[in-house]
Amino acid sequence: MGENIARDSMIVGVLLFFLLGIFQPFKLEAQTKSSNSEIDFGIWANEFEKSESFDSLGFKDYYAHVQVLDSAQFDELIFEVKKLIDAKKHKAKINFLFFEIQALMSKFPYQKFDQIVNILNEMVLEAYESQDELLIGNTYRKFGWVMVHFQRYDLASPFSLRGVQIIEKAQPQSLEPFDFLMLGGLLYESRNYLDAISYSKKGLIGPNVQEPKDQIIYNTIGQSFERLNQFDSAKYYYTLSDQFSDLIDQKIWKTINLQNIGEMEFHQNNLEEAKNTFHSVFDNGLESTPEIAAKSMIWQAKISLLENDFENALNYLNISQSMLLSFDYRRLQIEYFLEDCYFTKLEAFEKLGIVDSSSYYFRKYLSLHDSLVHLASLADLSVVQMRIDHAEKTYNLGILQIEKKEAEQRRNAIIAAILVFSAIGFTYFNWQKKRLQYKNKIAILENKAKETEIKTVKNQLKSFTNQLLEKAKLLEELENELDSKNEAELHSEYLAKLNSSRILTDKDWSEFKLLFEKVYPGFFTSIKEKYHSITPAEMRIAALIRLQFSAKEMADILGVSVDSAHKTRQRLRQRLELSSDINLEEFISNF
Repeated sequence: MGENIARDSMIVGVLLFFLLGIFQPFKLEAQTKSSNSEIDFGIWANEFEKSESFDSLGFKDYYAHVQVLDSAQFDELIFEVKKLIDAKKHKAKINFLFFEIQALMSKFPYQKFDQIVNILNEMVLEAYESQDELLIGNTYRKFGWVMVHFQRYDLASPFSLRGVQIIEKAQPQSLEPFDFLMLGGLLYESRNYLDAISYSKKGLIGPNVQEPKDQIIYNTIGQSFERLNQFDSAKYYYTLSDQFSDLIDQKIWKTINLQNIGEMEFHQNNLEEAKNTFHSVFDNGLESTPEIAAKSMIWQAKISLLENDFENALNYLNISQSMLLSFDYRRLQIEYFLEDCYFTKLEAFEKLGIVDSSSYYFRKYLSLHDSLVHLASLADLSVVQMRIDHAEKTYNLGILQIEKKEAEQRRNAIIAAILVFSAIGFTYFNWQKKRLQYKNKIAILENKAKETEIKTVKNQLKSFTNQLLEKAKLLEELENELDSKNEAELHSEYLAKLNSSRILTDKDWSEFKLLFEKVYPGFFTSIKEKYHSITPAEMRIAALIRLQFSAKEMADILGVSVDSAHKTRQRLRQRLELSSDINLEEFISNF
């Protein structure tokens, strides 16, 4: 993921230059302005009404002015100008809303996220009301770009994709190679590898035309092919990226490509080649890309572990850990590197039989791993919720447009009732038909959004239970190692720690129950209402049976023996008063 850091930094840097770069040169000019007393709000409104595109606003003095306003003065300016802009001029309103976003991003860097999202939603609704496809597409694209500024790639990807898709249909010639570079990188981050390849290739102008950003596109395509296990194609595009990096003297991207190639060599079991490659990555990247150099040390350690060279493996891992912890601001990718470093250290100490160290790094790995999994779950839920919100907002906008048309039809009917009575009747029935069609379309969109939400929750439940099983397996391995030790005191101490870490604690059960209820709503309530005396332990077994877990898996998740799981299952059958000819799994599945 080290290559993602370089790509993300590039994307965020370009966007900051595009979105915010015009502010800095004019701050000194604006120091003499400290209030709105000299501002004619009407002139501001007229200027925004005359502007053609919010891609190229030339309001440098306006940006300079807002930099020195306090919050109250800024809110006053926004309110007064917005009030004066003609409500029918949708593009002008969107221009001004985007100006407000740019000003907020400059005055309050990486703050005001919720407020900015609300303004972006207002821009989208305004664009839909205009019924201008190109304006709608550009607004979605801007939504995605602003989300990149906040490093919310979970939101940036779907909105950027939607914007580009709309523009491709409305006015494809207005899209630039940079749009496809951005979208390809975002699709890769969201693991849509085939789409990442497709849209990244659209950013390449032609075989005989090369742009300074082509090495990034080639690298994105190469990584996508690698994730799809198409190593020959991946290596081809890594080589193209490397060759082009030579042409433009981009040492950073040469280091990134080299790391990618080394990982491929490792997966193809070419360990000697991989070892030499990772040495080169560390030497070349130590100054320019230290996070990639740290990552190369983890892979060096993996090779040393395969060669049973535990001393060198731990040396590499200590270097990597020290480098990764030295960053003042640890981006998400660096946290993933640390997670890999801790897990590899855990493996090294396990092979050496050093139980206390393996237990220590197991806890550090598990803590970081749980945090990253939780963050990914939140990201999935935020995307689903944002899509549902937009479906609801679009529906409300459609109803508003219908109501406006209804009012216009009534007014026209009064003026021309005698002459065009039959035409009014036809228009009315036609309007009713369109309204019904629109409601049906919205209902389909809402159903799709709900299906997407259910699918996401099912994936989260599967990920959660798999994580519990993985956690149980690691605990069982450590416990077995402890059982083989002779020192009674050490054995008791670590066994106590292991027992305190057993699976499905009250917190785990609460999270599990929340996800389970989303997938199988009313399950626990139905059983409890029918069988009042059922115990919490029997309720947990019933849920795991509903998920079709084996007795061994249920025992691992609950932290009990297989025999205990069988006994609890038998007690559940007795509690449910089932005869021997009734299948327990089929009976549970009916709730």
